[in-house]
Amino acid sequence: MAFHGRLRELREAAGLTQGELAERAGLSIAGVTQLEQGRRKPAWETVQKLAIALGIGIEAFNEQAESDEKRERGRPRKPATDAAPEPKPAAKGKRKKGGA
Repeated sequence: MAFHGRLRELREAAGLTQGELAERAGLSIAGVTQLEQGRRKPAWETVQKLAIALGIGIEAFNEQAESDEKRERGRPRKPATDAAPEPKPAAKGKRKKGGA
């Protein structure tokens, strides 16, 4: 079970930003960010604070996160289209003026 994925899901389901969750739980934004990115493991006290701030029981963190597969960073990819891409026009080379 990946705590970081479940934390993000629960926060987003509550409609909170990382800053709002941090404020409610008495944590820093950097701390919440590190927890959601999996760069930091929470202490038991932190898990309790997060559960209270999210208005959930601590058991909710034991459920499998839907996003346990590794998330890709950056912008989501565009959906594939059935149409073949249009060929690009050939680039015109620059010619030197004057002699050969």
